[in-house]
Amino acid sequence: MFNLSRSQEIVWLHEELFPDSPAYNFTAALDLHGPLDEPALRQSLATVLTRHEAFQLELDPEAFPPTQHVNDACALRYRTVDLTGTEHQEAAFEELWRKQHDAPFDTAEAPMVRWTLIRLAEDHHRLLQTEHHLVHDGWSFGLVLRDLFTTYRALTQSIPADLPEPRSYLEHVRQSVATEEQPGNQDQAVAYWRSTLNGAAFDLPLSGLVNPGRVRDIPHGDQLRQLLEPELAERLRSAARRDGHTPFSVLLTLFAELLRRQSGRADLVIGSAVGNRPPGFRETVGMFVNTIPLRIRLQPDDSALEAVDEVTEVLIRSLPHQGVPVQDLARELGVHSSAGLDNPLFHVMFSAHDAPLPHVEGLDLQVSIHEAFNTGTSRFDLDVVLIPDSRRTVNARSGPGGMLLIWDFATDLYDSVQIGGLQRQFSALLEAYLADGATGLAALAAAANG
Repeated sequence: MFNLSRSQEIVWLHEELFPDSPAYNFTAALDLHGPLDEPALRQSLATVLTRHEAFQLELDPEAFPPTQHVNDACALRYRTVDLTGTEHQEAAFEELWRKQHDAPFDTAEAPMVRWTLIRLAEDHHRLLQTEHHLVHDGWSFGLVLRDLFTTYRALTQSIPADLPEPRSYLEHVRQSVATEEQPGNQDQAVAYWRSTLNGAAFDLPLSGLVNPGRVRDIPHGDQLRQLLEPELAERLRSAARRDGHTPFSVLLTLFAELLRRQSGRADLVIGSAVGNRPPGFRETVGMFVNTIPLRIRLQPDDSALEAVDEVTEVLIRSLPHQGVPVQDLARELGVHSSAGLDNPLFHVMFSAHDAPLPHVEGLDLQVSIHEAFNTGTSRFDLDVVLIPDSRRTVNARSGPGGMLLIWDFATDLYDSVQIGGLQRQFSALLEAYLADGATGLAALAAAANG
């Protein structure tokens, strides 16, 4: 038996508080166009299951604190559904994916991943994959896709499948425990966060957005997606390269400016998800992600470009200290949540889902990937995720891609009209910044209001 990793602990706590919530289920749909060898696909999924120890993990329901072990005899959770004779295929698919996503996992019975292959036409199938965040993160999803389609290509073309050997997730757990037990190991990182967050206000009232009288007590949510077209995305990438920034740091700055304008507060704490993978675990499927509190202090009289410079410095200073579990950091700072649901350090998130998708050459299928479905939940008041390349495929990509922003929001607090208004203002801020980064932040805000 092994303890949970610190990243798993947060997911487990949510499960204990809200046992029927699908907030930590992840579902993706893979559209497969072309002739499909279904037995080869099924065998490839079985290979993925046996290759990755995390998918074989199950929790001991009687243990407290919780423990986990590997069940290497667990069976593949896989079924097929034929919708070729269905009149309203997309509506039927919507019902299928919703049921698959919302069905709770029994964390005491591996595997915490399931697949459904849906036949839509002779040369069009859709593979639904649902995993629990106890055993996966965004980087892991790319590993699974690479292993799945590399194995499938090898089986259908009778060639070797050249895949690297994955390292044990439980080895990561053991290593993490040993590291944490070393006296003073995290003192420097904790000292950094204590100094950085000294005097910060962790609540963020967004004037004009929060619905009066509504209190967030359960994780109900909705989602709006915002596409930055390829031309706009390329202008952003070019401007970021020219100025020594990243597109993420530019967008994070503009998001902070949007929050400043809504809250009237220039000193902000915004959460951001980070990969948190230690050296040597690049090939390991499992839950590694941590969240960190980024303190961003805006000066409205500064130019927008100067503001991005400062936010870039915040990222550079903060990321080396990403290993402190957020629950430990909250305890060290003496900050507590009154409801047990909200993260006490931040209620608004801005993150990048920038784990690379694999490129599998010579595949006889055209694969397109849809992820981050609207699950009806939101773990934060407002949680915005940037997908830096909207071309979601394992096939060769050509031409510049767009960017996708996914806005999840708590419907106990906001509605889609309010969030849609924020998206339009955010777009106006971005256009104004790209037109002239020397413009002051306050002027950018005025442009967005116009």
